[in-house]
This record gives sequence, structure tokens and C-alpha cells, in this order.
Amino acid sequence: MTYTEQKEREHRFALALRMGLPIFFLSSVTLFALFSQPYASVSSLIILSIVLLGITVYFIFFLIYQSSRENITDSITHTFTTDYFFNLVKKGLSKNTQTIIMISVENLWSINERYGIKNGDKSLQSTVKKIDRFFREKGFDKLPIGRYKGGDFLLFLSGEKEQYLPLVELFLSKYQNHLSHEIEIRLEAVIIDSRLSNEIDLLISRLYELHNDRKSIEKEEYYSINELEDEIVEALNKKRLSIGFRPVYGDESEIYDTSVKLIDSQGRFIHQSRYVPVLNRLNKMRMLEGEVLEKTAALCDEQNRNFVLTVSPVTLRSPHFFENAVTLFERYPNARHKITLLFEEKEYCHQLERFEHQINHYRQAGYKIGLDRLGGYHTTLLYLKELKVDIVRFDPLYSRNIKRTGYQNIIQGLNLSAHLCGAKTWMSMIEEEEADRLSFSLNINYRQGNYLGKILSEEQLQGKV
Repeated sequence: MTYTEQKEREHRFALALRMGLPIFFLSSVTLFALFSQPYASVSSLIILSIVLLGITVYFIFFLIYQSSRENITDSITHTFTTDYFFNLVKKGLSKNTQTIIMISVENLWSINERYGIKNGDKSLQSTVKKIDRFFREKGFDKLPIGRYKGGDFLLFLSGEKEQYLPLVELFLSKYQNHLSHEIEIRLEAVIIDSRLSNEIDLLISRLYELHNDRKSIEKEEYYSINELEDEIVEALNKKRLSIGFRPVYGDESEIYDTSVKLIDSQGRFIHQSRYVPVLNRLNKMRMLEGEVLEKTAALCDEQNRNFVLTVSPVTLRSPHFFENAVTLFERYPNARHKITLLFEEKEYCHQLERFEHQINHYRQAGYKIGLDRLGGYHTTLLYLKELKVDIVRFDPLYSRNIKRTGYQNIIQGLNLSAHLCGAKTWMSMIEEEEADRLSFSLNINYRQGNYLGKILSEEQLQGKV
């Protein structure tokens, strides 16, 4: 029996006592008062019994109703509900530093799809038992586990996260990929502590940011989550940003891919993995991408320099961004046909006809359109056959494995498909000579990476340094 199940039984027992004792006490007092009177009659006893029966029925129904309202565990996994778990965390946060671990069943959707909902529930139950057993073996007998949503479980421990990092790594090494009743279960885990914030909602949001970008570098924890959000908003409002330009070599001369970092009040860089989730949450991403577009357009001059800007698909579909992008050429006429708007999207846009019209309007206005993550996201290939685009960039997975024959065969197929659809191809993250030679031999139009050229600042791009 897990700790959460024990707490549930204790809670149920306490609730039953709280509801049942008043009925017993009322009945005892009433019967005592009745039989202690010398003139008590049968009729008065019947009336009193009916009254007691009505009161008892009322309390029974009240007990049932109150029991459902005071449920503290999830009915499937028998872990704490979100509300009860959050209350526990809030009490702990008021005392000292607390650590929250999120362990997720990554493939829950595919389990439900393939094996059915019941087997998906069994997989969740199996996961909870493994979590509880593992931590019990490590000395944590009373481990609060809460189910947040889907296959995401939250663990709550006292202390800073550094003391629990080895435990999390050991747990993943043992259970990250395992079988339960011949069903493959894949687990992932992220960890955070309350030194970043004392607000549970912000901590959970940060856990999901780490979960979605596990490669993010944890060197930028200069601020708490609240302070970081303030720094990002201030940097955006004061337009403190740094644009890096990485040269791309291929069919045309002087193409530069751009990357953006915000600058905090201390002059330190805020990486994309930190500011993008915050700006998305605050619905301010379009403001940043509009500012980057403005700065890039200002760099376009009589020279034949072309720039690639990465924008979110939501921004690309925004009528406000489109209006600003079109009027931009009135202020910077040299920027026309020199800026490529590159986007990636995991989920397929179902209003494809409308999106296609928007893409065509961008191209008619003087922009080029690019698709990212070819071979990585299936949506990129779907968009390639539906939308008129100028360039597609391969997923970095292919550049890292370009020496392998199987990957080369896939690259050739995707490369030919892109060319037949009228788009040029681009391979990034080329780190050595052999990878560059292979990219060239596979007829990829553009190549980019540290081997070919380092990232440049705006001053270096303009020849001022």
C-alpha cells in the first residue's frame, strides 16, 4: 500500500467519525431523555423514532455528498488530487526550501491508442507503484505523490534539488524504458526547487518548460522565476536584445541565419530556452519577433545580403504581424526579397486554406518562406506538399548522423522531394569537413555550421570590428 493510499484511508476514517459521532450522540441523548420520563408513551416513542430516522437519513446523504467533495486521491492511480497536493506543497513552501520532481509517462497517448484506456490506467498504476517502491527503498516512507494531469506525476520532497538529482538519475536508469504486462512504458523526469519561486503555479510552469526543452542549459538561474519574468519584460520593453548572424554557404552569396538573445539589467544574456516560454505565456512573442524583423530590415542595404529569421507559426498567422511586415518595406525598400521567414510547427494547422493564402501574401509582398525540421516533424513534410515555400531546413538529427548510410538514403529522398516541390534545401550544424563534403555530394543547396563559419555580431557583420 502506497503512502497516498494510507492517507486516503485515514482521511476516510476521520470523515466517518466526524459525520457518524453526531448521529450517535443525538440518538443517545434523545433516547435517554425519553425513557427517563415516567409518562413516556408508545406514540411518543414512534414519533421520536421517525424523527431520528429522518435525521439519520439526512446525515447519511450529507456524508455521501461531503465524502465526494473531500476526496483527496485520484480514483485511478490513488495519488493525491491536484488541490490536496498543492495545499501540501504550499504548507511546505512556507517553512523551508522544497523540491518538486515531475515524472511523466511520455507515451501514455500511444498506450491508450494501441492497448485501450483500461490498459493505459494499469500502466499509470504500475508507474505509481514503481515510484513509491523505489523511494521507499531509498528511505522515503511517506512520499507525497500527486497526479497533475494525464501521465504527469508530481513528487514533493524537503530540501534543495541537488541532493535529489542522483536519485532521479538512478530512477531513470532503472525505469526510463521498461515493460509492464508486455506494454512498453517510457518515463522522463525533471526537477526544480523553491529557490526559484514560492508560487506553486510558477514552479509547475517551469517544470513543463524544462520538460519540453531538456537540452536547455541550467546556467542562467540568476533570478527567481518572478524576477526572471520581470527582467525579460523589461528587456523587451527597452529593446535590449542581441542578434547573432551565422553565415550560410551555398547557391547564393552572403546568407545569414539569425539567433536572438535578450539582455538583462546586468548585461547578461537571457537564452531562448528561458525567454520563449515566458513570452509565449505573456502573449508577447509577436512583439519580440516584430522588433527583430525591424532591426534585420534596417541592415539590408545595397549589398546582396540575405537574412533568415525564425518566427513562430502563431506570429506568422497574425494579421497584425503581417500588416507590420508589409509596411516595413516602405521604410526599408532594400529589404524586399532579402528576408526569409522560417518557421516550424509540431501540430498541423487545420485551417490550411487560410494559412496558404497568408503564405502567398507574404511571398507576394517580398518575403521568402522557409520550413524547419524537415525529416523531424511530420508537419514539415505535410506543409511542403501544400504550401509554396522557398527553402526547407533539415532536422539537426540528420546532420549529426550524416555519415550513416541509412540517413544518407533518407536525406536523398527528402532532398529530391523538396526540389520537386520547388524548394531549396539547407543542412545546419555541420561541425567537420567530412560532414560538409557529404552534404555537398548529396546536392543540398545550403550548408551551415561551426566548421564553415562562426556566429557574427552586428558590428562584425557591418565590418566595424
